[in-house]
Amino acid sequence: MKAASATTHIISNRSIEIANLYHKQSLDLINLALTQNKLAIEASHKRASELSEIKDTSKVQSLVTQHMMSQVKDYLGFAVDAYRLGFDAHIEVTKLFQKQIEDGCFLTNEALKIHEISSNPISSIATTFMKTALDASHSVMENAKAATTKAVSSAKTLSSQSK
Repeated sequence: MKAASATTHIISNRSIEIANLYHKQSLDLINLALTQNKLAIEASHKRASELSEIKDTSKVQSLVTQHMMSQVKDYLGFAVDAYRLGFDAHIEVTKLFQKQIEDGCFLTNEALKIHEISSNPISSIATTFMKTALDASHSVMENAKAATTKAVSSAKTLSSQSK
């Protein structure tokens, strides 16, 4: 039962891991927003300088169009980076939940290995139900993990195409 008590300790630490992950994710998102804001201010200053230097008013419309396109690309890049942060955090949380489920399965198996429980016919029926439920939840987690990985690769592809 030493392994089971160690696993129980790990499970309680995993909730702290999830909280730390979300805290780190929040800080990364704030950092991304501040960087985007800084870049937007610098780009705005540059655009204003370029507009003030124009002598021929017929060129104003094309310059404004170029500025709008660059601004749209910048904001799309920001959105893609924010989504990437979210997808990466989602993958990490999914991995932590996967570990949580595996540890829960381990603890359940350890509890069911106790001789007094395994000889009871009602425990055998409960074990069958429990194993079926655990297998189903494991399948759902695998599907979620695959979908998340696919979504992140799509976001990375979209990000590389926009740059």
